[in-house]
Amino acid sequence: MIQIQKHTKQDKSKSQSQEFTKNRYSVLYTLKGQYHHVGCSSQEEAQYVLGTQMTDGNRIPIGIYDSKNDTFEFEMIGEYFHSQDPTSAQQERLHEVLTVSRSLRRRDGSWHPEVLGRASFFA
Repeated sequence: MIQIQKHTKQDKSKSQSQEFTKNRYSVLYTLKGQYHHVGCSSQEEAQYVLGTQMTDGNRIPIGIYDSKNDTFEFEMIGEYFHSQDPTSAQQERLHEVLTVSRSLRRRDGSWHPEVLGRASFFA
């Protein structure tokens, strides 16, 4: 009976790991001065969503957060300007977007990855 309980815990952990992978990426952007994000299940999907936001006159794309590696990739133009700043300013900006991305994901822990239009904001 102990083995069955142990097996159940492993199944639960595996299920949580699969759910985590489905929502691995967040595309971060601003709209009307507030941070928003869209959850994506793959890097390719996140790149596509980021690309569609580049042509939207209302949204300002920031980049893609990878929750598995806890990293952030700025969109191409932002990356250029980001790299021109002093190292201290780069670190401060990176800390800000990581904090915002983590906060949005924590708050929206019940995402459904197939619903890309479900965005959240962080003021």
